[in-house]
Amino acid sequence: MTTTAESFGTRQQKRAALASLVGTTVEWFDFFIYATAATLVFSTVFFPDFGDNVGILASFATLGVAFLARPVGAFIFGHIGDRLGRRTTLIITLTVMGASTGLIGLLPTWDQVGIWAPILLTLLRFLQGVAVGGEWGGAVLMSVENAPRARVRLYGSAPQVASPLALVLATIIMYFVARMPEEALMSWGWRIPFLAGFVLVAIGMIIRLGVAESSEFTAVKSSGAVEGYPILQVLRHMPGKVAAGIGLQASVIVLFYLITTYMLTMATNTHGLARSETLLILLVAAVVDLVAMIGVGMLCDHVSAWKVFICGVVFTGVFAFPLFALYDTGNVWLMTVAFTLALVLGHATTYAVVSSLTAELFPTNVRYSGVALCSAFSGVAWAAPTPLVAAALVPTDGSHHWWPLPAILVVTAVISLGSALAAISRDTGGISTSGSPGAPARRTSTPEPV
Repeated sequence: MTTTAESFGTRQQKRAALASLVGTTVEWFDFFIYATAATLVFSTVFFPDFGDNVGILASFATLGVAFLARPVGAFIFGHIGDRLGRRTTLIITLTVMGASTGLIGLLPTWDQVGIWAPILLTLLRFLQGVAVGGEWGGAVLMSVENAPRARVRLYGSAPQVASPLALVLATIIMYFVARMPEEALMSWGWRIPFLAGFVLVAIGMIIRLGVAESSEFTAVKSSGAVEGYPILQVLRHMPGKVAAGIGLQASVIVLFYLITTYMLTMATNTHGLARSETLLILLVAAVVDLVAMIGVGMLCDHVSAWKVFICGVVFTGVFAFPLFALYDTGNVWLMTVAFTLALVLGHATTYAVVSSLTAELFPTNVRYSGVALCSAFSGVAWAAPTPLVAAALVPTDGSHHWWPLPAILVVTAVISLGSALAAISRDTGGISTSGSPGAPARRTSTPEPV
């Protein structure tokens, strides 16, 4: 008879999920401190001669470079992940990400080396993007492919929980950094979170080195079913699945990046809130989001994950205009409520399960490539342009004409809804499901044909 503890997986299965959570938390921590610094500091440190609004646009542009680099990482690490294994690839991505982040903390500023400062910043940001392009897919697969049959959604949520967890950690650190005197913040204070990347990557590496290879990939390798060119197989034979995987993430990504990048700037420049106040609002919402995401993962091992996902997408579209209306009041409490509702009911309900839902679209022998492509091009399509488009449509100069932004959010919700319905109508080719498309996923013991 299986005990409750055993139903959550063996020690090795739990360790795989923990490695996905911790390693991805480190990578997203690195990513988020950059996003926060781009919002609060970089326009002054690296683009001081551009003017306030143009400087902010330039900072957001460097933020977007990483998303353009993600497809490069997807091609490189998707190939390595499907050829050599998930574990090896995840160690490489963590190393690249940690080194890039730490080096940003050592960069000279515009006042010291002029144009070379933003050039070097952009190069390191590109390397961050390459690493993230291979990280998410591998972390998802390491967790999902090792998951016990009844806990696939919960295990699939492990690398997803890393996002709000990293946001909480990054926000706490940036909160205290932002409270520093202006001169200290701009001269050396902003470097502290980036230099911490060296320490965090060492912690993540220790945990990942102790994890065995994914059980499903081991079965594929043992059977000799490893693909020679997995990326080409996916692009040639599964473009519809890639398109569906990209579309699934539209609303959740646009919602998340509107809140965590553009709206932070809007709170400071339009509503006059102190940097520390905006970070505190984000911290409260992120903590609640983190807890909610774990709950959604557990819930979706018992009810249809697709139904929960669709409910979250519909909420995002319906709440788009109320979100900005509450935010535009400039009231800290109402803004906190708006953030929290949006992240819990719009973000947690979709992001917690989109990992395992995307993994189900592809067979094991090309799954890393398929998931990495979906993640990378989702970043290019939805995350990279969001803060830039938002800043261009609604300049952070005191304007309250914010209606284009919730309109964009509604459009992306429609795209995600259409993609979900299309994915449900397709036959999943990877982690097979029991019965309906919304049933808990079941791990397959043998490799599937392309």
